[in-house]
Amino acid sequence: MNKDQLETLLKKHQLTPRKEQGQNFLINEDVIDASLAAAELSSADTVLEIGPGFGALTKRLVGIAGKVVAVEQDRVLASTLKPLSEQNDNLLVINEDIRTFHRAEAGLLDNGYKLVANLPYNITSWVMREFTEHNPKPSRMVVMVQKEVAERIIAKPGKMSILAAAIQLYTNPRIVTIVDRTSFHPIPDVDSAIICCDLLPTPRSSDPERLMKFIKVGFASKRKQLHNTLSAGYPISSTQVRVILGDIGLSQTARPQELSLEDWEAVSQAVFQKVRL
Repeated sequence: MNKDQLETLLKKHQLTPRKEQGQNFLINEDVIDASLAAAELSSADTVLEIGPGFGALTKRLVGIAGKVVAVEQDRVLASTLKPLSEQNDNLLVINEDIRTFHRAEAGLLDNGYKLVANLPYNITSWVMREFTEHNPKPSRMVVMVQKEVAERIIAKPGKMSILAAAIQLYTNPRIVTIVDRTSFHPIPDVDSAIICCDLLPTPRSSDPERLMKFIKVGFASKRKQLHNTLSAGYPISSTQVRVILGDIGLSQTARPQELSLEDWEAVSQAVFQKVRL
């Protein structure tokens, strides 16, 4: 779909892209090619697409995957996909907010589908956390996100964040390609990136929920040193935390963004043992 075709559809259906809903429509087929290549789809795959819009990606998905579930919040946009669903019995279009959508009811099984989508910017973080932390999870996610968000997700120690820790706890994320903002209409304020996340068989922690709570406490003030934030959030002294950091081989003045996921696991285990939580 090119810009002229998109503008014709917008005019036909009397639609104006809503910035608050992140409605920037993809008009670059090469970007779709890159997403499909990263997804490695076959007729055996079930795919969940979030925010299909006018179906630029959907049309390609139904020609490859065995089943496609497209969830579109906008009533008018969902209705424009009706002809495509009538022509393809492997396409199920659902007019619903993804945040209230029940995956299991649509036949999506844990590790039994792939998430392939150009995500609306306003729900990116929610989608990434929801689909990595809660069942039924996809086996792979290939999603378009803001470039800055993609870089945060794949961050290494020194630039870690809560989002990076949360995604890396459950997946192996990588950036597939950077997507120039001119690939969309209307043109957004930032560039985007396609990110591929393969879900791990098991999380990188024996108790991922407890670890994430611990990490959130540690990031309560990113500029503060870790011994200050942890001693403020747990019944342990700043001095004790400094000793733990040193014993693990970390700087006693380390800040939260400097720790790897493995570091966080080691620190949390030591702190929990000390305070017996």
